[in-house]
Amino acid sequence: MYKIKIDTTNRYRKTVELVNVIGSEEMQLAAVTGDIDIVATIRDILEDKGITIENIGEFESNPGPGSFTGLKIGSSIANVLNWALGRKSIKELTFPDYGREPNISPRKK
Repeated sequence: MYKIKIDTTNRYRKTVELVNVIGSEEMQLAAVTGDIDIVATIRDILEDKGITIENIGEFESNPGPGSFTGLKIGSSIANVLNWALGRKSIKELTFPDYGREPNISPRKK
């Protein structure tokens, strides 16, 4: 089974990984890190590896703690894809663990 792992704990340094899961072992097939578009990166990785989205058994996001906005983005993408592809029911979806109350401030330049 293939799995997409999304880490958005740092809002401006996100990671998308494609892993092959065999039993309890995970083998990384591809990874992209940076200030990236998560959905476009998933598409690009799948196209590059010749894998369709239907072949992904699970979309997993790092629950945190981390950036409030980043965690919302990662969990939203993973939850929508898991639900839309029938991988998880509404009751099985995951929510971020912010680790603290949100402290939302403008991006520093």
